[in-house]
Amino acid sequence: MKTLIQKLPLNHASSFVARTYQTPYFETPWHQHTEIELALIRESEGTAFIGDALIEYHPDDVYLLGENLPHWFRKADTSAVGSSMVVHFTKDFWGRAFLDLPELNAIKTLLEVSVQGLRLRGELRWRVAGQLRIIEQQQGFTQLATLLDCLHLISQSGEYTRINQSPVLTYSTTDQAQIHTVLEYTMTHFQQKIRLDEVAALTHRSVSAFCQYFRKSTKKSYVQFLTEIRLAHACKLLTTTSLPVTQICFDSGFHNWANFSKHFKQQLGMAPSQYRRQYSAPQLPEG
Repeated sequence: MKTLIQKLPLNHASSFVARTYQTPYFETPWHQHTEIELALIRESEGTAFIGDALIEYHPDDVYLLGENLPHWFRKADTSAVGSSMVVHFTKDFWGRAFLDLPELNAIKTLLEVSVQGLRLRGELRWRVAGQLRIIEQQQGFTQLATLLDCLHLISQSGEYTRINQSPVLTYSTTDQAQIHTVLEYTMTHFQQKIRLDEVAALTHRSVSAFCQYFRKSTKKSYVQFLTEIRLAHACKLLTTTSLPVTQICFDSGFHNWANFSKHFKQQLGMAPSQYRRQYSAPQLPEG
């Protein structure tokens, strides 16, 4: 499987790119690029793997992803339409000396921090989302001013979450393709029993070599990654359905209650039934 290495189609009329990606172009492999990415999710929800962090994404989410930060967005419903408004720009697209101006110190620092991946929150998210909804229709200086305004807003606010707590690795094209193959396989089969030797075979490695490779690439073991996928699915079922908790355990890929309960408490800090009471709609029973 080939991986997507995005490049900016720059020309004499533009120094950055602002455009909408909609199904089938919304669906991209696990990839990275030298450009910084400011993205607004317009349609679809699902799972995002950004750097070494696994998170859920939703419509109206806004992300600032720094240069060479690996990322991948996978829709929960593969038949649904996915859409995002994305701005790609290089760190020095406005000239190498521009960020050295004292008035741009905050933006310069922001772009350095963005290599950890930022998810905007609160009022900041809505203000930047509003700007991104109009930037594609703008041209020339007005479009550039809107991008600068977005970066200024983020740099002056603390309403964002750092997705990764440390910088991430840079990957070769081959590594990106192999990791993406593993991610896709895992997302497709996590509700079933997954054997390590089957996953290792996808990368043409022994089990031992694969485990070392995956941990080096993602900063977590494959078993840990698989458990996080299953727990994320369980959390979604707990808060959006009235299914019994025992059924959710097995529907999420766990094969016994004790194992599910142990991992859930370790990861979420509470029992599944308590999580349902705290985060689900009032009409859902405890199960």
